[in-house]
Amino acid sequence: MNNTPWKVLVVDDDEGIHSITRMVFRGYEFESREIELINASSSAQAKDILTEHSDIGVVLLDVVMETDNAGLNLVNYIRQEQANSDIRIILRTGHPGFAPEAEVIIDYDINDYLSKAELSASRLLTSVVVALRSYRDILSAKQTQTHQVDSTPRSNQRQTNQTLSDVCHFFEHKLETLQSLSEDLLALNHKPMTADIVTNVHQQCKQTHKLSTLLQPTKKTATTELVLCEILDALLDDYLNQAKREHWIADYQLSCDTPVTLTLDNQWFSDLLTTLLEIAIYHANGNNIVVHIFMREQRLHIAIKGQQKQNQHYPNWPKALNRKLAELSPLYQGRIETAPDLLSGFSLILEQ
Repeated sequence: MNNTPWKVLVVDDDEGIHSITRMVFRGYEFESREIELINASSSAQAKDILTEHSDIGVVLLDVVMETDNAGLNLVNYIRQEQANSDIRIILRTGHPGFAPEAEVIIDYDINDYLSKAELSASRLLTSVVVALRSYRDILSAKQTQTHQVDSTPRSNQRQTNQTLSDVCHFFEHKLETLQSLSEDLLALNHKPMTADIVTNVHQQCKQTHKLSTLLQPTKKTATTELVLCEILDALLDDYLNQAKREHWIADYQLSCDTPVTLTLDNQWFSDLLTTLLEIAIYHANGNNIVVHIFMREQRLHIAIKGQQKQNQHYPNWPKALNRKLAELSPLYQGRIETAPDLLSGFSLILEQ
């Protein structure tokens, strides 16, 4: 039996609203589980809490806080940036003029709309219980689906993984042959235009071979001292011809507090940077990108920024890359980052 409390996030810049909400829910239970209220006084604070607590079931959300539409922007953050369709969102506003009910329900993915002026304790309780019941049913449906997937014989899964691995090795072998041939061509004395074409072909073979290795599990090797600027220069150099061909620019910026050298697993760090850059290139879709690296709260943060542009080509590629990030995360207590201005982001603890 699950005895953990239901988590309800209350987002409002009025402390009086938090006090009233605590009074209404004090001692109240739903299906023999307490209701734990988590308080945020701004949408920025709420974002941090939502990142920290992935099991929040309901958000009671004010509309007008730091700005007149801060609450509505938070709705979009939850649904679009976090891609969280499970959590139930209840708008509770004292300024219905800023967010008319009909328009908000049509334009925003919310589950209920309450006016503070007309709100009673009974109405608030009813709304939250209905939302929790809906959240419970969503979790139950997902658990059933997961159980069905997990019930697939493990031997079949191993066989699928082995087949994928064999296919990857096959293409790696083919690419190695092409790369060897391109190296032979580079050694010849070509005319300038021919030399440029041969160099481009060689770089594409080298880059494709590197990307194909991302489909293989990253093997743990010994840590070594890495010079960060050299690693980034080499990484972006691999993409130079692609950038020229597709007319975009990639650059990097290091904050003054960023270490000059890092003691990390070289293959792990190379796979991490390549994966993040590939995700960013996919989402930028021809726009310029900048790799920002900085220290914050004893973590090294890698934030790749740029303007997003819709990309409908090969949608399974970013999915595979995100799975790769999830595989790379545990070794250095890594954490995938999301923000409105990020194409891709990651933070890691440097000392294990």
